[in-house]
Amino acid sequence: MSVSKFLRLGTALSLHNRLPLSPLPLLFPKSLQFHPRYCSTASSAAVAAVDSTESLCSPDPHPWPEWVTFVDRLKSKGYFTESSSSPTDSVYKDMGVVRDACLSFARDRYDVFKSLSVEDIQKVVEGGCPNLYRKAVNSGKRLRAHVRLDEGDVCSTCSLRGSCDRAYVILKETEADARTVDIVRILLFYALDSLVLSGGEKPPGRQTIESSARKLLSELIELSETSPDPALPKPAVKALKQKDDSLDFMDDVPSQDVEMKRGDWMCPKCNFMNFSRNKQCRECNEDGPKKVGMGDVEMKKGDWTCSQCDFMNFSRNIRCLKCKAEGPKRVSSDKVEMKRGDWNCEQCGFMNFASNRNCLRCRVARPKRQLNPGEWECPSCDFLNYRKNMVCLKCNCERPKEAAAASEYEEQLWKRPH
Repeated sequence: MSVSKFLRLGTALSLHNRLPLSPLPLLFPKSLQFHPRYCSTASSAAVAAVDSTESLCSPDPHPWPEWVTFVDRLKSKGYFTESSSSPTDSVYKDMGVVRDACLSFARDRYDVFKSLSVEDIQKVVEGGCPNLYRKAVNSGKRLRAHVRLDEGDVCSTCSLRGSCDRAYVILKETEADARTVDIVRILLFYALDSLVLSGGEKPPGRQTIESSARKLLSELIELSETSPDPALPKPAVKALKQKDDSLDFMDDVPSQDVEMKRGDWMCPKCNFMNFSRNKQCRECNEDGPKKVGMGDVEMKKGDWTCSQCDFMNFSRNIRCLKCKAEGPKRVSSDKVEMKRGDWNCEQCGFMNFASNRNCLRCRVARPKRQLNPGEWECPSCDFLNYRKNMVCLKCNCERPKEAAAASEYEEQLWKRPH
């Protein structure tokens, strides 16, 4: 009897007795339950379609197949302890579980770093650091030094530079040697980034970083099957005792041992130090303190407040430093009190101090001074000295012989008594 006749028989019995239809496996003998020998070609195809649909619907443990393979390779090599290994797929997304295994592998296989693609390493680190953790920042700096990237250019384009206390800092030569643990730490942070796990919208250039990161993971998988190079010496162990990465890799917070400038503020919620321009905390998005009003800030003579953005500018600023709006009309130089030696630029009319050899605004050279009899200019620092000064009051340079001779001649001239 065919399968279709069994189905029709079951349907007829359920309609006749007004009872719910029993599950199909109970109507068939155990030996006939969808076995390929007793099922038709159509029913076999249906069963195969259901199996393939179920496999497609099952969620992937991680969006990057390379990351899944890399973690599985670490499992097979015994880098996961029994307490850290998990039967679920959460091991691929749990930083606390996978962190120690990745770093231990990187320290054991210090020899594979020289075989990784320099081009892919450059693409991963040329956009900045993945976060503000001190170890991640230092690893990024070492990798940029390895691929010969300018640290200043990278920091100037990094979106985290406003809150990074290590921005534009160049490592010492003794600290700039890149290792396998540096690139593995960076890949670890990118693989477990919330943008990767959630599949959300990514900023420009992020796709290139992730593509190179996945290529590097593939290279690490291949290199993990090779034997370590015995000719390559192990990295030298530092003499100073340091805390283990497994203990403070994620607990390490950005350093707060930074000099606070005027206007900087500490977040009351997470104790993160923010610059004065930050309206919200860069760490937890907590609202910052109420800004100090312009009336509470001491303004010196000539300073001005921008009418567009209320930014306080120094008197020398022609335009607002914040919004580039034109400043107020300048006060004419004849209304400003000038001290001895100060001079007005012949080209732009800017009043300069006596110590300025060039105009601070247009960089035109200072005109020749009109000296009183006996006065002399120091040839070393250009300081204007009185006739009685035998050495410069500023740099202790001796008075030129020409000025001394002129002074002696003027002293011998007859002057009409008063």
